Amino acid sequence: MVKLSEVPLGALVVCEIFHLFEHTGIYIGEGQIVELQGTGLVRSVSVARFMDNRSGEELMVACDSRGKPLGNMAAAERAASQIFTYQTYDLISNNCHRFCCNCLSGRHWPVTSFFDLRQVLEQQLGHQILFKTVQSEPKRFL
Repeated sequence: MVKLSEVPLGALVVCEIFHLFEHTGIYIGEGQIVELQGTGLVRSVSVARFMDNRSGEELMVACDSRGKPLGNMAAAERAASQIFTYQTYDLISNNCHRFCCNCLSGRHWPVTSFFDLRQVLEQQLGHQILFKTVQSEPKRFL
């Protein structure tokens, strides 16, 4: 388990949606995650808002093979620079996973699923990515 205060800037975070899908975002610090919303809006939200209306109760963070959370300052900067912009959202061809992959890699990969995102990142990093639970904080206002 990882404390939220130990999650580095630019880390890939994920939660489940109805135990069938995943929702991903980029952690930018101070309890904020940048996500591509289904409306196409790129926004910064609290951890509680990121998890709201999702069936998964755990936030997970991408870690290296030793379990150390992976940070990427360039990814945090790329994600933050897109806050309050709109993209043409598509469940398959332009979703949260592609948004996160583009932020993390700086390139536009044909990512359509969480599986694809994980594969691209593992290829780029040259090692397996593990996911660890982020210790939840007391509930705050959404």
